[in-house]
Amino acid sequence: MCGILNVISKTRQCLDLSVCRRALSYLTMRGPDLTTYEVLWEGRIFIGQAVLSITGDLKSYSQDNMKSVSGRYHLSYNGEIYNYKELNSKWLNERTKISEDKSDMEILVNLHEVLPEEKIPILLEGMYAYTLLDSEKHTLSICRDVQGEKSLYIYEDQQLVIIASEIGAIRTIFPRVKIEPQVFRDYFRTRHFMTFENTPYSGIRKLGPGRHETFNLSSMKWSITHSYELHDLIEPEKIKQNENRSIASLVDELDSLMIDCVKQMIPTNRKYAAVVSGGVDSSLIAYYLVKYGDPEMLVAVNNIGKDRISKDLSGFEKALGRTINVIDIDQAAYSREIERCQKACNSPLYTHSLIGQAVQSALVRSSGCRVLFGGDGADELFGGYDCYLGKHRSSSKFSPSPYATCAEPKIDFLVDDSSSIQSYLSKAWKRSLNAYCDVDNQITQAMLYCDAAYQLPSVCLHGADLMSMIWSVEARSLFVRKAIISFALNLPASFKVYNDSGIPSLLQSKFIIKKLFLRYFPEGLLVEKQGFAGFPNESGAYLGNLEDYLALDFLGIPKEKINESLLDRATMWKLINVEYFLRWIS
Repeated sequence: MCGILNVISKTRQCLDLSVCRRALSYLTMRGPDLTTYEVLWEGRIFIGQAVLSITGDLKSYSQDNMKSVSGRYHLSYNGEIYNYKELNSKWLNERTKISEDKSDMEILVNLHEVLPEEKIPILLEGMYAYTLLDSEKHTLSICRDVQGEKSLYIYEDQQLVIIASEIGAIRTIFPRVKIEPQVFRDYFRTRHFMTFENTPYSGIRKLGPGRHETFNLSSMKWSITHSYELHDLIEPEKIKQNENRSIASLVDELDSLMIDCVKQMIPTNRKYAAVVSGGVDSSLIAYYLVKYGDPEMLVAVNNIGKDRISKDLSGFEKALGRTINVIDIDQAAYSREIERCQKACNSPLYTHSLIGQAVQSALVRSSGCRVLFGGDGADELFGGYDCYLGKHRSSSKFSPSPYATCAEPKIDFLVDDSSSIQSYLSKAWKRSLNAYCDVDNQITQAMLYCDAAYQLPSVCLHGADLMSMIWSVEARSLFVRKAIISFALNLPASFKVYNDSGIPSLLQSKFIIKKLFLRYFPEGLLVEKQGFAGFPNESGAYLGNLEDYLALDFLGIPKEKINESLLDRATMWKLINVEYFLRWIS
C-alpha cells in the first residue's frame, strides 16, 4: 500500500522539487514507513511514493525497487497483488525473477519486462493503481484495477501534469483550484453517487476502474491504451448452466472460493483486524479469518439512536469464539469526525457510513494492525438491497435502482440543468442492460450490475480506502476479488434475489450468501439488514439556522424554496454535509 505522486513539466522548465516533496509529504498517511522519489529527464519528471509496508522486507527497500531489472521501467504503485508469488514463479524468467522476500511491487514492475502491457491486468489478482514510465518509448502509463478499489487523480494545465493517489496532494501544489457547483448539484440528484471522472474541482479528474491511459512525453498528449470492465467477466452460457445446478452445489462453490481468497489475502507477517457489523457479510468474513488465520481483533460501530448493533452481540461472539470490540458514536463524536473525514475525501462525504469506517480504522491502528477486512461489495453483487426485489424500485429511465439513479422529482429546489448526470447515468444503464442482453431477469441483473460497476467503486470502495488511509490502515474487501465477482455476475438472478412468497422474507435478498451464512451461524443470528453507522437522527441540530448556510448561495437555492419541513432526512444530511465542506474549504 502506498501513496503515488507523479509530476511532469510540459515545458523545458525544471520542476520545483521543494513543492513536489511537500506534495508527497501529504501522502505520508498512506505510506508512513518510507518516502522515496526519483527525478528524471533533467528535472522535468518527479516520480514519488510513500510506502506502507505489508509485503516484503522494508529494510531492503530503496529507489531501486521502483525500477525493473533493465532500468527501462520506473513504477510508482499503490495496492496489493495477492497472487504476486505465483506470478513471480510462473512468468518471470531467470533474468527477471525476484527472491521470495521481495514485495509485490517488484514483481509487478518486472512483469513489464516479459509480458505485453495489456496482458498484465488480466493476470493480476488484487487491488492496485500505478504509473509506469517507459524510458525507451518515452511514455507514462496510468492504470487502475477493474473493480475500482484504488484511485488515481489527474490534473493538467499548460505547464504541468500531476498524477496522485489523493486530491489533497494536487491541492498542495495548487491550493486555489476552483470548486465546481454543478458537481454538488449532481450529488443532490443521486442517492450518494459521484461519477468516476468528476471531482469537485475544476481540472482534476479521476481515472475510471480498469482504465489504462498513456501520456506521450514527446507529444504531451493522452491516449486510451486499453480498458477492462466487469462486463468482460460475464459468460451467458455459464449463467444458463448455473440455472440447472442445485443450491447446495452453488453454496459449495462459493464457500470454496471464499476460503481460497481469504487464505490468499491474510497477511503473513502483519497484524490485521475485521469488521463485524452484526450482519451477514462481515460475519462470514470474520468466520473465515478466525478459522484460517488469527485476527488481532474484531470491531463494530454502534451509532447511538440509529443502528441496531446495540442488540445482543453475544451470539456472534459465541459463534466466532472471539470478543467483538464495539465503538459508540453519538452526535458529538460524529461532529468531531466529519471534518477530518471531509479533509481526507477533499469533498463532501459520499455516504454517511464513512464516519464509522474512519473510527474503526483508528481503533485497529492503535492496536498495531495494518489491515482491516470488511464486507464491501456483497450487497451490490449478490442483491442485498430491497430495491432489487421491486419493493422500492424507481421509475427513472436512467436506472431503476435508487443506488445509481437520478434523484427524486421532489428535489425541485435545484433549478439548474441536470443533463450531465442524467446523460452519464443513462449511458451507464444502457451498458448494464447490454451486459445481460440474452439473460433471463434482465432488469434485475442489470440493476445489480449497474450498482456493482458504478455505485460500488465510486462510493463504497473509494470511501473505504480513504477512511482507512487516514490512519495508515489498508482496507481489504473479500467480496470484490475477481473470482467472487465472476461467480456473482454469472449467477442467475433467482439465486441472488428470490421473489418467491413461499420462502421467508429474510432469504429473499442476498439468497446465496445467506444460505452460506446458515452453514456456520445459528438461524437466530440471521436478521434484517443492519446498515452501517450513519448519520444520527437529529440532523437539524448540527449547524444551526438553515438560513445562514453558505450552501444555499453556492448551490443557487432560493431561501424561500427550502426549509427543514420540506426536506427528508437524506437530503438534509447532504445539505449539512455540503455546508461542513464549504466552511472547511473556505
